[in-house]
Amino acid sequence: MKPLNVIAKRLLTALLAAFVLIGVWPAAPAGAETKEQVDEVREILEQLHLSKPDDSDLNQTAIDAMVESLHDPYTEYFDPEEWKSFSDSLEQHFSGVGIVLVQDAGTIYAEDVIPGSPAEKAGVKPDDVIVSAAGAPAKGLTIADLQQKLRGKEGTSVQLGVERGGKTLSFTLVRSSIQLPVAEGHLLGDGVGYLSLSGFTSDAGSLFEEELGKLEKSGMTSLVIDLRDNGGGYVSAAQQIASLFIQDGVLAHLKDRDGNDTPIEAKGGGKDYPVTVLVNGSTASASELLSGALQDYGIAKLTGTKTFGKGVVQSIIQLESGGVIKVTVQEYFTPNGRKVDKTGLTPDHAVNGTEEQLIAAFQDAGGRALTVEFGKSSVLINGIRTAHPGAAVQNGNGWSVHLRLAAALVGAQIGYDAKAKTVTVSRGGVVHKLSEGDARLTKKNGWNLIDLQTFAGWFPELKSDAAGGTLKLSVR
Repeated sequence: MKPLNVIAKRLLTALLAAFVLIGVWPAAPAGAETKEQVDEVREILEQLHLSKPDDSDLNQTAIDAMVESLHDPYTEYFDPEEWKSFSDSLEQHFSGVGIVLVQDAGTIYAEDVIPGSPAEKAGVKPDDVIVSAAGAPAKGLTIADLQQKLRGKEGTSVQLGVERGGKTLSFTLVRSSIQLPVAEGHLLGDGVGYLSLSGFTSDAGSLFEEELGKLEKSGMTSLVIDLRDNGGGYVSAAQQIASLFIQDGVLAHLKDRDGNDTPIEAKGGGKDYPVTVLVNGSTASASELLSGALQDYGIAKLTGTKTFGKGVVQSIIQLESGGVIKVTVQEYFTPNGRKVDKTGLTPDHAVNGTEEQLIAAFQDAGGRALTVEFGKSSVLINGIRTAHPGAAVQNGNGWSVHLRLAAALVGAQIGYDAKAKTVTVSRGGVVHKLSEGDARLTKKNGWNLIDLQTFAGWFPELKSDAAGGTLKLSVR
């Protein structure tokens, strides 16, 4: 068996930056492993894994069985093909046409189109209804079915049919290598900057810094960082981003299986504007690492829902005998020593609902003027698109809109009186009541929609503009 310092030296010299904090990756079944691979994985797990397994624990003869015996969803073995797939996912690369899909009542829409993708270049637009793909009707397909048809080897082509404005359009799309947007900045108005980070890729720190610089040069006076649905990635990227905000401190404390504490430094930064971080139940790993540090130092307030709670660190080790193993080696704690694993982070401002969270974060950051544009599959809030089919429905000459979204726009609260079976809309001590059978209330996908004319009558500052089958709401 190799001594611990030999394996540790390999880890430090070859993979110093490859500490990762990510969610569970569904690995495909591995092929046959050699005896050398099995022995090497056994050595690494015995000498590095956080749980301190020994030979009696690792009593299986195959790598997958050994890994499974640890009962750790984050320690995984990858053969070369699986590793490429995992690595591409971590770096947010894939081969396809670049359409973000959403489904409503059996209809699949293009919720968004990735900039620079084959779909965008061909003219596919958000809210297009997907009617066919690869020569097959889209009716009856799931999003996963349709994605399987649209993705494929780079350079190959696929036919796509969409419906737009009552017309059917056909596109021939040539699949290409696509990099999902990692960091995107946008001015929301009233001096509020918005910076979304979809993952902690190897270059996420540099991309974040670049977008932040653009916002600062544009006159931003407060910042919203969106880490919702960000499952994590490289610790080094989180460290680089944290160092933009923390003057002299640590990102987190990493503790190994012997209790040794290795702090990750974060220093050199400092901003003179307030920061709000958007989080939800899918904010995990490196996202929690960054969020927890900014919260502990009082740099940022967290808005949204409780985070996932994945507070252990993996190292990626290339096996000399072939393949790669991702092994849990440390648990991390926030700068103030808060535990994250299986606990998560509690937001300072608890808000449910994707659009409601964005509105709340904008207002927490000092924003006031809001505009919401409703599409078939999504809504645009001050230019930020979120998937939400059926958020507004046209009824003859009138409209019904998602009640909670409309209430968030005007700062009203929604309640429900179970005894009276009444929905309440309140603000400033004034309460409006609607019984469950009230014709002004309708149900869509389990949510209440309210007659817009009624709602605007209660809150006259809410302005509406309906033209060409589309609706826009605004408050100033």
